[in-house]
Amino acid sequence: MKRQQLIIGSTVFFLTLAPSIAYSDEVWNSNYGRVVYQSDRNKTAVWTYPAGTIFIEGLAGVTSNRGIYHGYWVGKSNVKCDTAREDSSGKLSNTWGRFSIRFTVPNFPMPWEAKWSYCEGEPTFSWNGTPPR
Repeated sequence: MKRQQLIIGSTVFFLTLAPSIAYSDEVWNSNYGRVVYQSDRNKTAVWTYPAGTIFIEGLAGVTSNRGIYHGYWVGKSNVKCDTAREDSSGKLSNTWGRFSIRFTVPNFPMPWEAKWSYCEGEPTFSWNGTPPR
């Protein structure tokens, strides 16, 4: 009986730990600091970087053959938008912009090239990420 309880307890522990393990390798060094794949919200991947959060639609659950995705960032900025977007805590923020990303290789580890903007502007500023060595 004790052995069965130990097996059940271990299984529950590893199942609750699994989501954090799944993203532990999804880390990049970028020209805006360390970027970390934190979690998924439905079909949206949630990444963090030192000044904020990036929400990438359609990336959640995609682990290979990644291509081009779009989303937005929310974070520290001197530029304030007329409209607001939700941040990682669910609060609305008027410091955000568009984010478009292209993974440059199809399999892990996957470096990427991205463009970003302020507010609704066309993404033109470069943002690149490479896996740590």
